Amino acid sequence: MYIFTLVDDVEKVVENLREHHGEFTLAMLYNNSLDADTSWNLIVSGPWTDALGVGEATRIIALALNQGLGAESQHAISRVTVLKTSDPFVRDMIRLYPVRDGARVPVAHVTAGQIAEGSGFVLYSQIVP
Repeated sequence: MYIFTLVDDVEKVVENLREHHGEFTLAMLYNNSLDADTSWNLIVSGPWTDALGVGEATRIIALALNQGLGAESQHAISRVTVLKTSDPFVRDMIRLYPVRDGARVPVAHVTAGQIAEGSGFVLYSQIVP
């Protein structure tokens, strides 16, 4: 799989979720390597996910991915992680890798919270009022 196809596809789903539910504090794809074909983790956080709770927000996001991604991209995503906006990983990502307005940023070595390994594509990393 061409990784930028996955990023494009996930970005469209994230934008649709943002339009219907609210802003993201953090939205990123995370993996051990930027060129991995599978086992990508979509990590999200936002005021609307905090309000809904982890279980309900995860269900909504998983459904949106199921409906918005093609089979190959669905196969590449193995996990959805919803974090509280107060989580140390979220706070560090906002501070270290600020990204707004869908300007995706590849990160070759993620160092945030208690995570000091892996890579990813950051779609949103911002303070939401």
